[in-house]
Amino acid sequence: MGGSEAGAAAAMTARTLRLGLGPETRSVPPIQSVTYHAQMQQRNGARELGLIIATLTVVSRFVTDAPLWVATGLAAIAAAAGTASLLGEVRPWRWPLDRVSLPAMAAFVSVGVARLGDPVPWLAVAFAGSWAVTSWVVSIETATGTVGGKPGSVAPDGTHARPTAARLGAFGLAFLGFAAIGGIVPGGVAGDGRPLSVAAFVATIVLDVAIGGLAGYRIAAVRPHTPRQAAVAFYQYSMVVAPVGVLVRVLALPRLFGPAVLVLATYLVTSLRESDEPVRFNLRLLEETAVLILAGVAVVVLGLVVK
Repeated sequence: MGGSEAGAAAAMTARTLRLGLGPETRSVPPIQSVTYHAQMQQRNGARELGLIIATLTVVSRFVTDAPLWVATGLAAIAAAAGTASLLGEVRPWRWPLDRVSLPAMAAFVSVGVARLGDPVPWLAVAFAGSWAVTSWVVSIETATGTVGGKPGSVAPDGTHARPTAARLGAFGLAFLGFAAIGGIVPGGVAGDGRPLSVAAFVATIVLDVAIGGLAGYRIAAVRPHTPRQAAVAFYQYSMVVAPVGVLVRVLALPRLFGPAVLVLATYLVTSLRESDEPVRFNLRLLEETAVLILAGVAVVVLGLVVK
């Protein structure tokens, strides 16, 4: 009897473990499964948000003046709100500004770039590009970090989960954003042949400052930072981009020469800010900065020659 009871108990234990009811099974949480499904959910959410922004891009192509500014603002707010929602924050005053800045810039870029060409067939390309770029940027900002698998979490030292992709997205969107201004402000693209009124000139410089400042803020916020440090970064980038933007418009460099010079200025500020030692002692940084300045001068000269 003792042997049969022991055998029955062993069979019951094995059956319980197979059904997932035993303490051994309950004590091991399915972390990998939960993380995988969370990543897939965030990826699908990024694609859906990209589709919404792409649709707003197409609709905004057929409005002008004040309705265009309203549509652009709505697209940027929708991108920021959607990203914050995917991160688990639905209250606007608690949105993580560093995480929603690039999606908002992607929405602005989508609306502006879509207006730089004829509606057909360029609008179909703009729709697909807007969907792809917005989805990619949102997926970067909602990337799962290493703290409990929470969407949008960061590493233990406070760094971004995908810092290289975030920096690349900031520089890419800065270039496209400087070019997209021409689709929002008449004559905003230097050298396009259209006159630039005083109000349009002021609006262009303000947008230059906003784009450069947000891109620089996002690059600086990839590392651990305080709100004061983020505000200082925005100020520093803005104060460099503003005079360069004025110079680009005064010289009326053709088409993409202006955005190239503005992005170059943004990169120079990044190089100087992220130096691990005092700039005057960093010989390599000084050499790279000199080369970049020469490259910028060459771009300006080439633009003037082409003009």
